[in-house]
Amino acid sequence: MDHSVKAMTSPRILSRMVNPHRFENDELEQLYQRYICKLQHSSVAAVVALFVILTGILANLSFVYHQTATAQNVYHAAHCILFALLLGFLHTRFMQDNYLLWVCYVVLFFLATFCALALPIFPAGLTAKVAAEGTWQVVFVIFLAYAMMPLKSWIAAVFGLLLCGAHFAVVTIFAKDFSQLIWQQ
Repeated sequence: MDHSVKAMTSPRILSRMVNPHRFENDELEQLYQRYICKLQHSSVAAVVALFVILTGILANLSFVYHQTATAQNVYHAAHCILFALLLGFLHTRFMQDNYLLWVCYVVLFFLATFCALALPIFPAGLTAKVAAEGTWQVVFVIFLAYAMMPLKSWIAAVFGLLLCGAHFAVVTIFAKDFSQLIWQQ
């Protein structure tokens, strides 16, 4: 009886691309998935907690600076409340292991809307229409999606490429101040 732990290599190319590393023993694979799910759960909770803090600070700073409700500070406040509720859900018994991937996709959606709201598409009085507007948000979100979210690498890479492409397209259309600096991005 062989009790050694071996990673399975499937002879089919498509199966190897979808599941490149699996254990031959199904019980061992389930045990590994339960263990790794706890680690992934904590990293998703850390991303959500980080965005609760970030959006709370951004909402307060924007409100103090503008002294009125703007689209950005209302959205940041709503985003902070939404992510606080999601963080509460992550720490309850209702959060099951099979929900984690869907929670990651919901977080990715709201991270993308966070970046979309930072783009220079608003009237000139609210923000400067420069190419650098929204760049730090895009870079920060891509870093979090790739480094802290338990997603496959190709999903994080496609997400990053789509965000960068959308940012560059919006900047080339709407950013009119300092247009000679666009090519440097």
